[in-house]
Amino acid sequence: MMRSAPQNESMWVVATEYFRLFRYGYMTPMATAKSSSDEKPSPLPVKQAQVQLDYLQTYMTPDVVDGTVSGAEALLEKWKFISLHHDDVYFQLKRLEQVGKESLVAVTSTSATITEKTLRHVYPHLVGERSPLATKLLNQRLIMCGSVRFDWDASCGRMMRVESKVDMLTPMLKLLGSLDDVAYVFNNALLTLDGRIVSN
Repeated sequence: MMRSAPQNESMWVVATEYFRLFRYGYMTPMATAKSSSDEKPSPLPVKQAQVQLDYLQTYMTPDVVDGTVSGAEALLEKWKFISLHHDDVYFQLKRLEQVGKESLVAVTSTSATITEKTLRHVYPHLVGERSPLATKLLNQRLIMCGSVRFDWDASCGRMMRVESKVDMLTPMLKLLGSLDDVAYVFNNALLTLDGRIVSN
C-alpha cells in the first residue's frame, strides 16, 4: 500500500531525515517487557525499526532503487544485513549538495566493527579455511568514506533512487597490507568493495 507523502516535504528534508533515522543503522525492534506487578506485557519505547520502515514507505516510491535493490522493504533488509552482522554501526552525513534540479549527493562516513559474526556471515570462506586473514580482521573498526545519491520524483513528492556507495578498499588495504589479500577476502564475500550485498 502506497502511503500519502506530505506535500510540503522537500527532497532536502527527506534526505536529511534518512541520515537521522539510519545514523546507527538498522535498529532491531524492541520486545515487550513484563511488569513485575501483574506480569502482563508492557510496551517499551518506540520500535525504531518500524519507524524506519514507515519512513521508507512514506517518502520513497514503491520501486525506489539502490543498485540492484528495489523497494522500501528491500532497502531496510540491506540495512538489517549490515547492522546485524557488524557491531556499532555509525552512519554520518558529512556534506549534502544539490547536483541537479531534483538530485542531491551526500558525502558520508560509515564506521563498523568486524566481529566473529561478521566473519561467519559476511566472509564465511575465511572461517572455513581458518585463514590468518580472519585474525587480522577480527575486532577491527572500519571507517569508510562514501556517498549517497538521492533522485527526487517531484510528481509524487518521493525519492525514486537512493544510491549508496562506500569505499571498503582503503580501510581493508590498510588492515591487510596487500591488494592480493584484499582480493582474496572479497572473492567469496557477501559484500562487495563498494558495500553492495551479494545475492546468494
